[in-house]
Amino acid sequence: MKRYSYEVQSKYYTYTRSFLEYLYKITGNPFARDLKDVLDRPQRPSKKINPILLREVDVQNVVLAFYNLPKDPHVPKVRHSYAKIKYIANVLLAAYTGQRPDATISKLTFQDLEKALSRDPPFLWIPEEKDKESFPHWVPLHPVVVEWLKPVIELRDLSPSKPRNKIVFPYSSMKKMFDKINVKAIHTGRKITYSHLRKFFEQMCNNVLVVQLPDGRMVPAIHPGLRDYIMAHNTGSLDVQSYDGKLPVEIYEQYIAAWKDVNLIPKEINLMMLTKTLSNPQ
Repeated sequence: MKRYSYEVQSKYYTYTRSFLEYLYKITGNPFARDLKDVLDRPQRPSKKINPILLREVDVQNVVLAFYNLPKDPHVPKVRHSYAKIKYIANVLLAAYTGQRPDATISKLTFQDLEKALSRDPPFLWIPEEKDKESFPHWVPLHPVVVEWLKPVIELRDLSPSKPRNKIVFPYSSMKKMFDKINVKAIHTGRKITYSHLRKFFEQMCNNVLVVQLPDGRMVPAIHPGLRDYIMAHNTGSLDVQSYDGKLPVEIYEQYIAAWKDVNLIPKEINLMMLTKTLSNPQ
C-alpha cells in the first residue's frame, strides 16, 4: 500500500471498513466487524520542503543565460539579437505577472501587446478564452516588462513575417530553450523551468515583498486577493471577486507600489546595445 498516494490509501481504508460493516449487518458474523480493527489507518506523509524555491537572483541568472546564448553561424546576426530580446521579454513577462505560460502567455498576439502598451498605465487584458479558468482579468505591466516588450513589437519586421494577429511567445519553443540554457536554482539546485516563473511571482508576493505594520508585524505588501486576481488563481474566492470590481488603474497602483523596486535585469545586460545591433546589422 505504501506505493500508493495517501488519498488512494484513505479511500481503500474507508471503503473496506464500510464493506466489512455491511457484511456484519447482513450475516451477523462478528468476525467481519473484528477485521475492521485489523486495518491500519493510512498516515499522511510529512510535508516536504518546497522543491521550487526561486528568488530574484535566479530569474536574473535565467535572463543572463538567454543574453549570453551563442550565435548559430547559420542564423543572421539580426535574427539572433531579436531572438534574445524576445526570450528575455518572455521571461520578464512571466516573472513579473505570474501568468500561465501555456494557457495564457502562449496565446498572446502582437495586437494584444500593442493594445497593452498603448494604455496608460500599461495593462494587458486577458479575455476568458485565453485563461485556463476562463477568468477575464487585467494584468498590470511593470516598467521593466514594458521596456523589453517595446522592441519586440517595434522591430518584429526584422524577423520572419509576423502579422499582428500572430502568437508572440510560442510555448513549445520557449520550453525547449529553458532545457537548453539549463539554469539551476541557487537555493535548491533544481533546474529552473518555464513554468517555475509563475511560482516565482507567487513567492515574491508571499514572502519577499513585505511591509512592516505599526505594531511591528510583517505582512505581504501585495494583498493575497490582488495576487490571485493577477494570476487568475482561486478565482472563486471573495478576495479575488473583490478585485474584479476595481478600476484597472487602482489595480496597477497597488501592484506597482509593491513591485516598483524589483529589477530582474542583471547589470551586464544592455538593451540599447541589442537594439543598436538590430538597427545596424553590419
